[in-house]
Amino acid sequence: MHSQSSPEPKSNRFWNWVLLVGLTVFFLALDLGTKWLVRQNLAVGEEWAPIPALAKFFTFTHVQNTGVAFGQFPGLGWLFMLVNVGVLVGVLVYYPRIPAGAWSLRLAAALILAGDLGNIITRLSTALVIAQRTGSLWTALPHAYVTDFFDIKIWPVWNVADMCVVAGVLILGLWLWRAERQAVAEDRATGDV
Repeated sequence: MHSQSSPEPKSNRFWNWVLLVGLTVFFLALDLGTKWLVRQNLAVGEEWAPIPALAKFFTFTHVQNTGVAFGQFPGLGWLFMLVNVGVLVGVLVYYPRIPAGAWSLRLAAALILAGDLGNIITRLSTALVIAQRTGSLWTALPHAYVTDFFDIKIWPVWNVADMCVVAGVLILGLWLWRAERQAVAEDRATGDV
């Protein structure tokens, strides 16, 4: 699986990090900006149909999600921030090892990192606001939430951060699948199967 691919030359490493930071900041700003717009313009539970004829299928609905992706495990989202931190560390450790020319992996890393950071930042900021009222961060954590708003009526409500993580994982999965197929084809061509 591209085991013979070498890492990027040192001259390109700087630009690869610039690419990661630039894409991550772009997607993170998109996530945090859309969440802010929803909080400023829709009350919790309020819906807005940008295309009224499609209101049965799609609306923006302001939801405060205290769980993890797509509202699973309500009240335990703060606990899964440990997973978010692990993913963040994993992306940063693996990123320099991405083979030269694997631009789709660089995009996947930026998407996953942005989505991960977007939900961490949102959850921590809401926990701090709640802690100011309750006097304790520990009791505020189960009530910390992210703002979800894309409401496709056959699916749980989600946000840009969720979209980034899912897109990044899909790109990564597709890359791995194609690399595996290529390795199998190379093995067959050399008779190593």
